[in-house]
Amino acid sequence: MSNHPIIGLNMSMDLIDKYEKYGLLVPVSYVDAVARASGVPICLPPSDDFTIIKRMLQLVDGVVLIGGDDYWPDHFGGHPQPDDELMPERRDRFDLEFAKLALNESTLPVLGICGGHQLIGIAQGGALIQDIRTEWNSPADCPSIPHSRKERNDEKGPTFRHPLRLESGSLVERAAKVSANRMLMTNSSHHQAVHPQRTGRYLRASAWTPDGVVEAIEPSLDSPWALSGRFILGVQWHPEQMQDEEPQRNIFRAFVESARKK
Repeated sequence: MSNHPIIGLNMSMDLIDKYEKYGLLVPVSYVDAVARASGVPICLPPSDDFTIIKRMLQLVDGVVLIGGDDYWPDHFGGHPQPDDELMPERRDRFDLEFAKLALNESTLPVLGICGGHQLIGIAQGGALIQDIRTEWNSPADCPSIPHSRKERNDEKGPTFRHPLRLESGSLVERAAKVSANRMLMTNSSHHQAVHPQRTGRYLRASAWTPDGVVEAIEPSLDSPWALSGRFILGVQWHPEQMQDEEPQRNIFRAFVESARKK
């Protein structure tokens, strides 16, 4: 059993202007957060050959599903979106298959971040609120939070924070090591969210913003995942960008520790 488990990260795709072709990348903050938690990060490219995914999963002790542009809405019966909001089709198809196999045909711990959090739900048959600003009704006693950078016009940039309520005794609360009834302050850069009535098979919501948006999902209490103690957690914010804050570092530590024990 290694003291430094190997953690696989899926990858984004972007156009490389010099060549007018797609390149692959993972933001350095994900790599650093895994490494600082004593994991060994390796990047897993979005192949168009799905037969190699199981081999990829055999190489790693845990999986981080990173953020990015929006997943295609036809996966969950959503409405059409502008093309510039959607990720390249190759990554979209690969990520969905990769997540399905990681969740359902392995025992690996899985941590999903922002779009990766949403991907966990989609892979399990869940759905998304496709645009919080126009499709989400906040409680009457709570003003809407400007969740997306576009909505804020980036005025507060990386310093923007909002509070979360964590379910007492939940995996996300234990992972972050936040005291019961204490709010967790997080960043925010998303315009979509996991649908509270369609979180996905074996999944439940366990953290919320004051305006009611789901910010974390984890195994339902009676699910095989929960009964086996498997670490599966999706968080809507970006803890890898907040590594100077102890609760955010704790999330990666708890994940890597679960990969070590696997």
